[in-house]
Amino acid sequence: MRKVMVPVDMQSEQKELLGIISKRQLIYLIVGGIILYWYLPFVFSLFGTNWIVAVIAAIVSALPTLTVTLLLAFYRIEKYHMYIDRLILTKLQYKSQLGNWRKGTQNIIDTEEL
Repeated sequence: MRKVMVPVDMQSEQKELLGIISKRQLIYLIVGGIILYWYLPFVFSLFGTNWIVAVIAAIVSALPTLTVTLLLAFYRIEKYHMYIDRLILTKLQYKSQLGNWRKGTQNIIDTEEL
């Protein structure tokens, strides 16, 4: 049997926007931007009298959102070959995938008893 080497990594996601980011990453960046756009004007208006304090407060309040957004979009765990959002979903679905497994060929409902 002949083997052919594929020159493209088939497991990584395709970088579709200018070859830099994927659709998944773009969605995370858009959602993070919408969240920041939603609450940063409110934080800025709380400290409206002094614009230097308002800018510092807005930056400090934006850091958690930026951190979570950038981690979910770009942080890849090489041990599992997954981005962190996919790993979190896999870990959350683990309990629902556990089953009650038995050894042997016995069916759940025995047809002879019916």
